Amino acid sequence: MTFFLLYITPPTIFTFKQSMPNFRLKNALGKIFPAILALTCFSFSTVFSQTSERYWIYFRDKGTEANRLLLKSGDVKALAQSLGISSRTLQRRAKVLPHDRLIDESDLPVSEKYIQALRDAGTKIEAVSRWLNAVSVEVSPQQLQTISSFPFVDYIAPVRALVSPGPQPSSAPVIPLLRKSERTGSLDYGPSYTQLATERITDLHALGIVGKGIVVGIIDDGFNNHRTHVALKNIHVLAEHDFIHNITDTQHQSWEDPSQGNHGAGVLSSVAGFDPGHIIGGAYGISVILAKTEMDSSGNADFSSEEDTYVAGLEWIESLGADIATSSLAYKEFNPPDTSYSYSSLNGRTTVVAKAASIAARKGMLLCTAMGNEGFQYKDSTAGTMVHELGTLWSPADADSILAVGATLSDGELATFSGTGPTSDGRIKPDIVAQGTSIYWANGATTDGYYYVQGTSCSTPITASAAALVLSAHPQLAPMQVRQAILQTAVQYDDGTSQTAAYPNNLYGYGFVDALSAALADGPVFSNVPVVSKSAGSVTISTPIKSSSKLLFDSLRVYFKRPRDVSFQSVRFIPSPASADGYIAAISTNLVDSTTLCYFFARDSAGRIQKQPYNAPDSLLKLFTLPSPPEPVLSSLGLLQNFPNPFNQTTQFSYALAVASHMKLEIFDLLGRKIATVVDNDQPPGIYITPPFNAASLASGIYVYRLTGAGGSAVRKMVVIK
Repeated sequence: MTFFLLYITPPTIFTFKQSMPNFRLKNALGKIFPAILALTCFSFSTVFSQTSERYWIYFRDKGTEANRLLLKSGDVKALAQSLGISSRTLQRRAKVLPHDRLIDESDLPVSEKYIQALRDAGTKIEAVSRWLNAVSVEVSPQQLQTISSFPFVDYIAPVRALVSPGPQPSSAPVIPLLRKSERTGSLDYGPSYTQLATERITDLHALGIVGKGIVVGIIDDGFNNHRTHVALKNIHVLAEHDFIHNITDTQHQSWEDPSQGNHGAGVLSSVAGFDPGHIIGGAYGISVILAKTEMDSSGNADFSSEEDTYVAGLEWIESLGADIATSSLAYKEFNPPDTSYSYSSLNGRTTVVAKAASIAARKGMLLCTAMGNEGFQYKDSTAGTMVHELGTLWSPADADSILAVGATLSDGELATFSGTGPTSDGRIKPDIVAQGTSIYWANGATTDGYYYVQGTSCSTPITASAAALVLSAHPQLAPMQVRQAILQTAVQYDDGTSQTAAYPNNLYGYGFVDALSAALADGPVFSNVPVVSKSAGSVTISTPIKSSSKLLFDSLRVYFKRPRDVSFQSVRFIPSPASADGYIAAISTNLVDSTTLCYFFARDSAGRIQKQPYNAPDSLLKLFTLPSPPEPVLSSLGLLQNFPNPFNQTTQFSYALAVASHMKLEIFDLLGRKIATVVDNDQPPGIYITPPFNAASLASGIYVYRLTGAGGSAVRKMVVIK
């Protein structure tokens, strides 16, 4: 049985405990959850007496030599198009695979001849997997016997039967932050602030890194009201498919259980939702692909399995070019007479879903998946402390080269229910942990409602959001590089027991997600959304730039050219008066026009380089299609420190004003004598950067510069060193 949404309240605990086959879990739940009136969201599978008639039919080969000849043709683009593999998929795969292996035999279609033979035998085809070279079918015992004699059939295995109960909503308090956010920018996160600030996702939002250009695939029980809920309706959905009913609508259907699609709607909101004052998704600038593969209804006789639809959904998402996939489903125990997965099966190579997850990783898609909620604690009689039982993970968290995600409280302590490692072959799991309690997300049963939830299925999409932001900041990275950045910058938590004496470990993996540090691990970052504003005589480009090492100011430049120009020109970025980590560059209007193309460049003291676009000059930004900044720019007059400072030969000044005014910028020595006037004219609201001021005639020493206008004045000092 799949407990996809387990909402624990006192009346439901007893019933749940009586149905569970695992005595330890029953005992643990009885101790842990009666005091928690909270939503627990995750996929659990347990045993109910219902016979499945759905089976995997695995084939010996792909059927015809014609399929292999396709691979030998050498025309990758034509082959991809014929197989329904997008150009975006090829670009992503090219990060990890040689050009001549972007498409391999696993991508070739399952033999239609074999499938037709199964149909002729009276079976109903439910799902087809190219990767596994298999189909799932509904068959009678007599039909199964016939099929087993077919010469092209390799072997037959049951598709595990799974069923889901309905949810019961509750509430949970918000608990303190693990770490303080550096800043949040102007977004109003409402109750969703804590769950993002703990992972420092809000710090990346403040830098303008929101997931732009990244595609995330979500596998869940559907996405109820995703076209009408206030937090979901503006999400860019590239494609959606219901693999249960084979339709293109992933919302709740009239014949389904009332809970169907609510969990997926919540997951979607935590990744990409946007309703200021209520919820901001962790990567609200992404595009999404939605796969409905999980059935909630325990009374639906037409659908009693999920492994096959999970595999079909994952293959489909990969073929459409998703960079990242996130799934809160997990499998281990199944309906009789199906055999549940033993712990020895959790080695990353045995379960159907782990096999599919590993193939997705090899093809260059990063999969974030939940560890499961089977974890519990017991008292160590020797040490007298509470310790977590090990080896409680569920599949596909056992797969290699993915991000298996555990759940913590917001202060970093591991949630009691969070599944633990190791895998049966001794690998550390989870890979990472994130906040999974007191998570605020959209209620898919409404068009404007929200509620609190908990579970590793809540920490998983937040981790996927962090991964999307890291990739958005560094689009050139391969998925394993994104994974490595997240692991190597994780925050370690000491729970006072020997289980956290060393990292990585089988409770926390490498530690707690730190999205900001992960994004900075591969060098400087620019905003996803730089802005352009026009003022008298110049065009100003504004973008945050940040690095974990010192930025080399002379390298911070905008390179620009018109198509008719022979070569690029450049201007320097200098710090902006409008925001922390903000930089601005001004280009004279006589050097640009509506055709101007540009790219940004930065280098830090560690020698790391970042360009935007990352592959410039092969790709360039269109200067005048960049968005304009919000108005007013500032609420009052703003003057920033000159840059560079101290300086030897030249420096530049920047300032901003919210209202039109006559502006003066003057330089004085320490005796009050005016040395120079840099600005003296009427100016509209905007951000301004002066042309370089030449200090060749000035002696070494300290000078004062004053900005006057807009009903006030501001003064700063600068240092000339000869």
